[in-house]
Amino acid sequence: MELERIRFSIIIGAYETNAVFFRQGLSSACAIKWKNLEIHVLDACPGAGLDEVTRQTAGDDYRVSYHRIRPRGSLADVFNAGIGMARGDYLIFLGLTDRLNTMILRYLSDHIMLHPDDQIIYTDHDEIRDKSRMNPYFLPDFNKELLLGDNYIGDTFIVKRDAFSRTGFFNKNLRFAFDYDLFLRAMAKGIRFGHVAALLWHRMEYDLPDSPEIRELRRQSLREHITVAMTYFNQVGVAASISQGILGDSWEVRYDGSGFEAHRSDVILIKNRHVRVLTRKAAQKLYGYVCQPDIAIAAGKFIHGTHILNCGYIFDQNGITYPACRGQGIFSSGLYGRNIRPQDVSMVDFSFCMIDARFFKRSGGFDTRLKGNDMFLDLCLKARAGGLRVVYVPGVITGRQEAEESGDEASRKILLDKWSGTIPAGDPFYNRNLPAGIDNYVL
Repeated sequence: MELERIRFSIIIGAYETNAVFFRQGLSSACAIKWKNLEIHVLDACPGAGLDEVTRQTAGDDYRVSYHRIRPRGSLADVFNAGIGMARGDYLIFLGLTDRLNTMILRYLSDHIMLHPDDQIIYTDHDEIRDKSRMNPYFLPDFNKELLLGDNYIGDTFIVKRDAFSRTGFFNKNLRFAFDYDLFLRAMAKGIRFGHVAALLWHRMEYDLPDSPEIRELRRQSLREHITVAMTYFNQVGVAASISQGILGDSWEVRYDGSGFEAHRSDVILIKNRHVRVLTRKAAQKLYGYVCQPDIAIAAGKFIHGTHILNCGYIFDQNGITYPACRGQGIFSSGLYGRNIRPQDVSMVDFSFCMIDARFFKRSGGFDTRLKGNDMFLDLCLKARAGGLRVVYVPGVITGRQEAEESGDEASRKILLDKWSGTIPAGDPFYNRNLPAGIDNYVL
């Protein structure tokens, strides 16, 4: 696919929009050097003067089209109008307070050439405050469990035009969670998500007053996200409940593991004799995950004293595993709060874990030629290769000593030979922009 053969459409929906942020967002789109691009401005802010702002900002840029539309119930309705106008192969929806990196289309074009089946694409991003860039959000590749508890993708994202024929448009009845709703509907239909590990958009940060009105908007947003998530679980037939987080800005999904005692033979519960399980009904909590048809292995957080031993593991391109979050305080929320969020990982700690027995049998179980973490990583990679997931469950806390089991040179060579097409590509649930190592891994 030659450069610029892909046609992109940038959709800028102006709905209850601050003129300063609108100008910055439009300016960032116009600064992109890409001929095969159209920029649609949909102005649903009567009297805000955004028509004049568009003329001043875009000048004679032939790629920009301004549309004044009747104010509707939400930004979702505005974006839906933009979908009908756009003619691009891929549509970029720009968040109300976001700016695009001038290199975004080149990165997207390269990604699409390698992954033409990806239909929803997201990228890393950072924040801009007082003209300074800060707080980079280096995200994992698509992470189903993390998405069910947090819209980690953000407000700026890319959708292949064909995807809307399967998902439908944005839900115009949603004010805050219409993008999250689209992601979950896409996930339920098996639509492929792609991730570009580069900081390709920037969120403009500003201080909001801590007023009753702002707090009420946050509560409404949280309630709407919880409703959307609960609708997803009901539709896919997963027994779950959702509660509001302690700080009132997040939600927690809890799966029904009450059938553990009646289905003990369906799972394998591994417990090292030196492990102390600190969570009540830990096995039931793990079973709530493993009883789901697409989860093969689940385990929790391991601690020693007042510090974390691991929140699962990552692997590098040489197949060496590193404990996630090692050395952080046991109450640390971690980078982007990921210490305390259930999520898909490449490997968990097998000192106390639960494995689906049918998967274990079908996969041939542990490869006895391997040693230590090489053997455990191998089993997790077999799960992923079969379309199954390995999940870290922070609500299950376990104590053990610090000793780690590692393989040897012969074991590592076997592992690398078995997974020569997988391990060198790196850990999909980590991010290549973050350092990997025992001392500097802080996620």
